Amino acid sequence: MNDSSLVKPRTRQRVLDAVQSLGYIPNKTARVFKSGRSHILGLVISTQHISELAFNAGFQSRFKALTEKAHSEGYNILIITSADAEGRSYFEVIKDQVADGFIILSPSVNEALTPLLEEAGIPYVYNMKYSNRPEDCYYVSSDDVEGGYIAAKYLLDLNHTEIRFIVGIVKGNFMPFNVDRIVGFKRALAEYGIAFREEMIVSVPGQMEESYTMFHHMFQTRRPTALLISNETTTVAALNYFHDHGIRVPQDVSVIGFGPSEFFRHLRPNLTNVSYDIAWSSNKQVDLLLQRIEGQPITPERPKKPELIIRDSTARNVQH
Repeated sequence: MNDSSLVKPRTRQRVLDAVQSLGYIPNKTARVFKSGRSHILGLVISTQHISELAFNAGFQSRFKALTEKAHSEGYNILIITSADAEGRSYFEVIKDQVADGFIILSPSVNEALTPLLEEAGIPYVYNMKYSNRPEDCYYVSSDDVEGGYIAAKYLLDLNHTEIRFIVGIVKGNFMPFNVDRIVGFKRALAEYGIAFREEMIVSVPGQMEESYTMFHHMFQTRRPTALLISNETTTVAALNYFHDHGIRVPQDVSVIGFGPSEFFRHLRPNLTNVSYDIAWSSNKQVDLLLQRIEGQPITPERPKKPELIIRDSTARNVQH
């Protein structure tokens, strides 16, 4: 059954004939107990975020890249859902799975989850930076500080100073990768001698309806001339709102998004965006997880610099 060279051809054929006549299907669970490996990587996501796999371009690109990389290494991807995004809920579902390791997507916080996984000796990686603690080092990401910086610098070069950075929140807090983007945003302002004001950072839960409502309130008062938007869904909500209310992009407002370049290229107008190499980070995440599964020494991967892709949604500010 395992194509062993120790089995004589005649014996092998007799076994295969019996397999065919009896309709035998190998029991993979039993093989796991014998070999200690399932060759399955669990992709863990909460039920609150499962719709992201269908509607969020970043998740779609990441899932495709993770799957292709896992297959190339002889592994399959199994999607596992947690009841919610809390650390304990993730752990409860992870500990009962027959998988060699886990890629964990979108925990609300991982301070509680990491110690549980470490104590249980379960190999895992996170898909992004969800914590600033040094011990939470099992992730691969792009340089988000640089991403916030290059986006803000480009708008400042276009004479925009009334800029709003639209940032998603989880349970009232910014995720660490968005905190890094804000750091880069502030650094660019300081370089250009522009005073940072708290109103420049606008938080939003990230869902379509809430984002649309937020843009309605924003543009009923003092309109910004430029937006940085950290979430793909919120970016679509912005474009929908502008279309519905006759606000022209980029003539009335310039827009820069963050995420996979292909997604923004297919929007109308084609959006300028900070492009993160999701294929690169996904491949590195699988490599990191396999290193942990094999018990190999871990070499930290340096963040990769993102690229600013300039398209049709940004223009020089001529308003006075």
